[in-house]
Amino acid sequence: MNVAELSGAQLDYWTARAEGLDAQVKHACGMDWCQVDVQYVGYIQYQPSDNWHIAAPIAERQCYVTYPRVGEDGKLEWLAEAQMNPDFHGIMVDESPKVAICRLRVAEAFGYEVHDELAEA
Repeated sequence: MNVAELSGAQLDYWTARAEGLDAQVKHACGMDWCQVDVQYVGYIQYQPSDNWHIAAPIAERQCYVTYPRVGEDGKLEWLAEAQMNPDFHGIMVDESPKVAICRLRVAEAFGYEVHDELAEA
């Protein structure tokens, strides 16, 4: 699956994997969410694509730069760019800066394509 197409629980799952966390996607009541196992705490819901308290530390630690621009359709979009990593230089774009940051983290860790493990689960 193309990393630029990841969203929701799938994106959260792959971001957790990129961060070295033990992650699972759970399904209940028509909803999907990513769950991670945190030592001494137990299982928690993990949503970096929707939570600045998780996405911002990733961007800061990885030295990502985020900035807005007006897209071809006239709508605001956000770019997340890895400029400081000597081994990886990439850009991801989305309407949400958090989603762009998560996609960039996944691409940095696994490349621009990931195996669709969740479809097989």
